[in-house]
Amino acid sequence: MRSITEEQFRSWSLGLRNSDRRSYTALFDATYDALHRYGMYILQDQSAASDILQDVFLKLWQIRSNIDPERSLRALMYQMVRNYALNHERQRRRHFAEELEADHPSVGFDTMTDERLDADSLGKHLTHWIEEMPARRREAFLLSRYEGLTHEEIAALMDLAPKTVNNHIVLALQHLRQQMQEIEDRDEQTP
Repeated sequence: MRSITEEQFRSWSLGLRNSDRRSYTALFDATYDALHRYGMYILQDQSAASDILQDVFLKLWQIRSNIDPERSLRALMYQMVRNYALNHERQRRRHFAEELEADHPSVGFDTMTDERLDADSLGKHLTHWIEEMPARRREAFLLSRYEGLTHEEIAALMDLAPKTVNNHIVLALQHLRQQMQEIEDRDEQTP
């Protein structure tokens, strides 16, 4: 998706709003692989990533009349993949916990290690903290950290100066560090 211009995304957005199946097909063909990699990064499961992409593209078609061509379709699609992937993970964990409880009624959640619970908790916190960021900062951060794009590539995609992209990413990292520090400080105060 690195070489796709925002103008092309705007064109696809307009096509989608007009129920143009060719625009939808072209968008699917051009973005599927990158979105699948992103889903794989979150889920670590090829089949699950493929399943959520089907859901994402179906939902995209269902909401096509509400798509704003002036807003980043690329960011919307990444956000949808992320949300669907996180929902999938929540459902998977809930199902696992229910099976564990059914198989071992006396065991329950207490058998999970503290590390696993801490990792899940941190993942939820990170997701929340990233969602709290302003939209452009979040988009720059996700493209940098999750898609591996350079500051110059992000600048071209978002129609920003590379320095502005750098500022967005620095502020995003500062925000995450500050949130982590608050949790550490809170944990130290808890007996």
